[in-house]
Amino acid sequence: MKNKFKPTRDGNYYFGLVLLVVASASIIWAFFFDGFEPKDFLAYFLIYAWGFALLLKSDSEYRLKRLEEAVTVLQNRLDRLEAGFTQEAEAQNGASMQGERITAEVETEKAIAEENTPDRPAEQNEEGEQKVGDSCGK
Repeated sequence: MKNKFKPTRDGNYYFGLVLLVVASASIIWAFFFDGFEPKDFLAYFLIYAWGFALLLKSDSEYRLKRLEEAVTVLQNRLDRLEAGFTQEAEAQNGASMQGERITAEVETEKAIAEENTPDRPAEQNEEGEQKVGDSCGK
């Protein structure tokens, strides 16, 4: 006969279940054999309490473990999403910075071209020589 019992929880869970079954069987035994004395009732109560505490502890740990796994998966997805947005923003900033640099270069070239027009003489320094960088100097 194949064993169909495949435990997925920790040992405390199954031990707690066994204790609850034992406590239930002992109460049924006490009902039929008049075993309801205070000391016996205390033993039944303690067995039930122990079994229930183990079940509660094990179930809480199991749920917390599942919750931590779900939060970890969500955190990983969020990190990947943030990394994608950061890379996209850096690419956009890089493209805009490059566009601004090209625009600045074009404006500088236009300003230089406007300075060196034939109707406007090139600037000269104190000795009467043209400044370096002027292309229309005579």
